[in-house]
Amino acid sequence: MMINALKLILLLTGILLTSAQQHVDTVDHWRAKFDNLSDVVYRSKNANWLGIRKVSKQHGDSIFVVNTKNHGQTVYRIKNSELTFLNEEGVLGKHGQKVIFLNLLTGKTFNFDNVIGIYTLEQQNSYGLLFNDHHLKVYDTFGRQLYEIANVDNLTATDSKNTIYLSKLYNGKSEVVETTVSQKEVLYKTINKIRKMWLSDSGKQLLIIEVTEDTDKDRLVVFETGNYPKKTLELNIPKNAMVNFSSIQDGTSYLISARVNVETKEEPLVDVWYGNDPYVNQHFKMFSKRNFWIWHPKSNKLQVIPVPKNIEVGSINNDRYFLTYFPRRGHNFLTSEPELNAAQIYDLKSNSYTDIGDIKLTKRIGKEWPLLLNHSLYTSSDGKWFVASHDGIKWTLYHSDGSKVMIIEKVGLEQPVFSAKSDHIYFESSNGLWDFDIKLKKLTALDIGIGKMTKIKNYILKTDDYIATSFLPTEKVLTEIYDKDENVISFQLFQSGKGYEAIPATKNRVDKLIYNPEMTSFYTLEANFNLPPTLFSYDKKNQRSLLFDGNIKDSGAKKLKQEIYRYHAAGKNLSGILLYPIGFDPKKIYPMIVRIYDMQRHLSNSYLSPNKIFPEGIQIRTLLERGYFVFLPDTTVGEKGPGLSALECVHNALDVVLNNPFIDRKKIGLCGQSYGGYKTNFIATHSDRFAAYLSGAGISDLINNYYSYSINWNKPLYFASNTYYQMGTAPADDKERYLKNNPILSVEKINAPILLWAGKKDGNVPYTQTMEFYIGLRRYKKDVVALFYQNGDHSFSDGTPEQIDLSKKVLDWFDYFLLDKDDIVWIDKQMKKDAD
Repeated sequence: MMINALKLILLLTGILLTSAQQHVDTVDHWRAKFDNLSDVVYRSKNANWLGIRKVSKQHGDSIFVVNTKNHGQTVYRIKNSELTFLNEEGVLGKHGQKVIFLNLLTGKTFNFDNVIGIYTLEQQNSYGLLFNDHHLKVYDTFGRQLYEIANVDNLTATDSKNTIYLSKLYNGKSEVVETTVSQKEVLYKTINKIRKMWLSDSGKQLLIIEVTEDTDKDRLVVFETGNYPKKTLELNIPKNAMVNFSSIQDGTSYLISARVNVETKEEPLVDVWYGNDPYVNQHFKMFSKRNFWIWHPKSNKLQVIPVPKNIEVGSINNDRYFLTYFPRRGHNFLTSEPELNAAQIYDLKSNSYTDIGDIKLTKRIGKEWPLLLNHSLYTSSDGKWFVASHDGIKWTLYHSDGSKVMIIEKVGLEQPVFSAKSDHIYFESSNGLWDFDIKLKKLTALDIGIGKMTKIKNYILKTDDYIATSFLPTEKVLTEIYDKDENVISFQLFQSGKGYEAIPATKNRVDKLIYNPEMTSFYTLEANFNLPPTLFSYDKKNQRSLLFDGNIKDSGAKKLKQEIYRYHAAGKNLSGILLYPIGFDPKKIYPMIVRIYDMQRHLSNSYLSPNKIFPEGIQIRTLLERGYFVFLPDTTVGEKGPGLSALECVHNALDVVLNNPFIDRKKIGLCGQSYGGYKTNFIATHSDRFAAYLSGAGISDLINNYYSYSINWNKPLYFASNTYYQMGTAPADDKERYLKNNPILSVEKINAPILLWAGKKDGNVPYTQTMEFYIGLRRYKKDVVALFYQNGDHSFSDGTPEQIDLSKKVLDWFDYFLLDKDDIVWIDKQMKKDAD
């Protein structure tokens, strides 16, 4: 009787016994048995050691530190921490206020509590710990305390080599102290409060901002670091100003800017928004004062940059020429940030301006959808050149003085990267790597990645608002070559006009590529749909060997099977991934769940961990264990728009995959979340090929969304129409296409049950979009259940009450409609009209 009662309980809760288990177990308990390796990998300076987190629900997370030079034979395990390596001899792990130091040579560990800051000192082979009792203590790698400083007021900075700078209170004054293992020296004393202290990007200057008694001014004090530190600059800045100290050509000069935020007060009665407000409630980006200086440390010459009020100044890595512009001028209400319009290059020497016109954002092809580059100007490291685009399609090369050199007449060139000597520009593209010779003014297609998506992996990118300094640290170019049709990736080195294979083409997913500074040793974190994440090393002959697998046990992964189906839709060749049920029996037919988002071909080598909750709302591995096919088709956006294109893509994908005789054509479900939720909503109102739908945190009203405001991004959502939805225009300019792609306008046509879900604290897609769709479905008496999670955001983290509840309800929903388990009480309440 007890066995029968237990079976009844399991049946009522909708929890399946997996085919691999011979004992009663819940889905949650089954999932908890599977460990995994995180894709966060820590690297020591020379890559002699790697640190990786092992995620375990049963035993708690741990960090494993692996020696790469003896093929992973030396492995240390410490508690879950954030890692900081000290040379190749030690590593610090910090979790909350607990710190552990592991000596990598002896294996000994030293534990510390109540730590709020850690500082490595490479040249001294020591480390400092700041405790919450305001004591700084410095230790060597054998755990011996070298010295201690009290009364530290939590303002610290370090060059990570041999020096820690700190501020402390002494006799009513603020002191800035320079500390090394061999000496402690008071650099500066002031009666004023120090509100900020930091090192410049080059590490050559220590910067201090102190609050003066003056009601209008604070003070910036600059010290030159090194063997004999000295004060080199004192500068009055506006009260409460934010200061940027932008290095030009590795610290030969600096652009100093001081900006004061506009103070906005929330009225207790009413919050007033004006129609002519260019900041659209983004007042945290609005400044009442702007001041700019150029400073030359060698001559200690400080010069004011005299630009008109409200004009922004940006460094193009040159001490004579600067980018100037009026912020947010001519906002097109299509892009996330205003484009750079009416830009000028200012010549400090002649006090003159050169117009360079309107600058547009260019596209960069991603694995899912085209992305917009975040910067408008890309400068060289020597400050002589920059490139920009005036149409978002082609690049134009400029001298730093703003004079145009030429338009590079090639479509499809993406991320620009200047060579180390600033004499070439390399361009990423979806068709190989391109090289522009600045001297010869010649563009050449290199024999690397032809016909494939090619990205540069080893460039340095320094960004500041509309400007990015993008360059290679050496003459070597490390490229990632990705075949998006086959989902195959490889890596090549390019040097002296020749390409060398670094990592051969693999069908595995490379979640991390790690290499030493010389790029002579390579390590990867690889996975596949049936291979848990594993660390590998590659020798000089590109032979791969196992470095560390975390002892992950998942024998069931080897039983997973998938097929790739090809089809054509929305003007493109697309693919769909079909995953087979665990324990597949060719004598049976099985239901199928179709999950949509955008391009999904890159997911074919994503490890199907039982604990993987992406995509949100469904657990693919659990569905396979429960006897479902799962199909992941590509969807893309064609001329018709995102909704109609998704409909065409999914229908064409079904036409192909349903040639598989083992799929039950009458038992197919469709699901998606976020962008996939919008597409699910649209398809549900236009298709008759599905038995049930699941839509999470999706848009139901495309026009309403365009005119909505995002709490998460602190900006209007119109930019989403130009990025994710790829509408490319505003509703007023293309009403017909907006109307035709709007799910809510056809809500009365839905003909299968739909489960909706959203988090009420979703600051990305307002939950009211889900509510609107629910109201429409209810109005036309459609079968709908909506789940509104009071504390839910756009996505639910694993293990939260929201994620646990949603996952169970999703399984219930599909079991009910696709496996005919029609005795689930909470669904019966909707489907059986006479149910209690």
